[in-house]
Amino acid sequence: MNSLQISSGSHLASAPRHSLKNSCNARWTRDKGGRQGPPRALKTKVEAPPQTQNTRSREHEDVNQLIREGHYEKPSVQAQASKRDSAQQSLASTLTPATPSSLYDVAVVGAGPAGMYLAAELSNRGLRTVIIGHDSPLVNNYGVWIDEARSLGLEHTLDNAWDDAVCYFKEGHKVNLGRGYGRVSRRKLREHLLRLCTDAGVEFLKGEVANMELTSDGKQTCLDVKNGPQMHARLVTLAAGAAAGKFLRYEEDAPGVAAQTAYGIEAEVENYDQVYPAGEMLFMDFRRHHTGVWDGAASRIKSGAHPAGDNNLWGTRGEVPSFRYAMPLGGNRVFLEETCLVAKPALPFKVLKRRLERRLKAMGVRVKEVHEEEWSYIPVGGPLPEGNQPITAFGAAANLVHPATGFSVSRSFREAPGLADQIAASLRKPDQSVQQTAAQVWEALWPQEKRTQTSFHVFGMELLASLDLADTNLFFETFFKLPKSMWQGYMASKLSSLQLISFAFLTFVLASPRIKMLLVASLLSDPAGAYVFNAYKKLYIKSQEEKELSEP
Repeated sequence: MNSLQISSGSHLASAPRHSLKNSCNARWTRDKGGRQGPPRALKTKVEAPPQTQNTRSREHEDVNQLIREGHYEKPSVQAQASKRDSAQQSLASTLTPATPSSLYDVAVVGAGPAGMYLAAELSNRGLRTVIIGHDSPLVNNYGVWIDEARSLGLEHTLDNAWDDAVCYFKEGHKVNLGRGYGRVSRRKLREHLLRLCTDAGVEFLKGEVANMELTSDGKQTCLDVKNGPQMHARLVTLAAGAAAGKFLRYEEDAPGVAAQTAYGIEAEVENYDQVYPAGEMLFMDFRRHHTGVWDGAASRIKSGAHPAGDNNLWGTRGEVPSFRYAMPLGGNRVFLEETCLVAKPALPFKVLKRRLERRLKAMGVRVKEVHEEEWSYIPVGGPLPEGNQPITAFGAAANLVHPATGFSVSRSFREAPGLADQIAASLRKPDQSVQQTAAQVWEALWPQEKRTQTSFHVFGMELLASLDLADTNLFFETFFKLPKSMWQGYMASKLSSLQLISFAFLTFVLASPRIKMLLVASLLSDPAGAYVFNAYKKLYIKSQEEKELSEP
């Protein structure tokens, strides 16, 4: 369900994890702003601090990183990222080439939407900014709520829009969400981001970062670019997707990383408008039409009328849930996708493809020609980055992906201006080390309030990953009964920690006895329950400490 979310190739070479050293042998020339680096940093290697993680937690993090990089679906993830689109202008032909001999204020590693947007914001604040990454086009299909696109100034990038999005959680139960939805044009979005970066004066270097090192005085970072020059910056921000986690350290007490997977096609079809209204966007269809249903018979099923229906499950009670997502594009052209919202381990693409093909046959929809296939893999949840490390991150690299929905880029665009303000303010402070600057940036991006909110989202993700199909349907029937402000705020990561408690209380009140039982059981016995409890506890302790400090 690519709702402005990113699943892209890494802009980082296969370097050892946490390979930030404390030495750098390099020369700098005076840059345009008059700054000059040391004539030569000492080559003496400073020993890294002792490891704080035990063997078990290191192994756990290695598994998390494996999942972030695509796990057993890595070949398909790489195939998706390697797609080309000659109609999208390259960064190298548009942006000013980087000057390797210069000292940059910020090096943004990653040339996806989040990285480009942040780079433009930084450059607009007078910071000399370089993007280092692959010069690749945008290749995923993106959807966005129209009100969010409007608030971000992105409405002009939509090439299709629908007044409403609909869901089906069982036969005969259609839920109209009453919220407009749009499809983002990849080419228009790319053009928009390029224009922002060009106007702001962002520079670009094509390449992969293999290693990063601090100078001996701790004031700058050197970046080794695979088969390229060494670059230098006062601050490095990773924006190369979740795979960038190999350069980061993470908290130790969080549940592991899960994955959202989706297989989709853009195709010419027959009979789609006979089973779905052409003017509606299909947001979620959890009906189980991929098994036990004759070709073309799904649209005639009546809830509870067939002895093999098994409460609308058709023999699929124990399987990992997935749903159909569809955007009618005009005429007979439709983007169709089978999505697993969250699973541990990831639901394989081949399973999703088989379900999508079988569903379409059951609905009587015939695929005449496939124009494009898509493999979307989005790591979700898992531990948040620690705040005491000299490398910063943004976008999916910083875990700004909603754990329970997979939404990412809308939030990144929303948070970029504030983060750019903090980076600019920190870099203007005299005699500040990279470590000090990074700590201030991490605190702006992930204060305890936002860490607490995310712990709540992770709890929701873990709950969804544990539900079978029947319980998933019950859960979403409850979720969309909530006031619009609540479910919209939850999906957009806009509810505060206190508002999330109200959200949980009302969800519990509206839920069926079965869902009530599962919520309580998860809170008391699942590690995610302890995780969210500890996060709220830390937030309370911090608020009390701040209160004491503010008192005369």
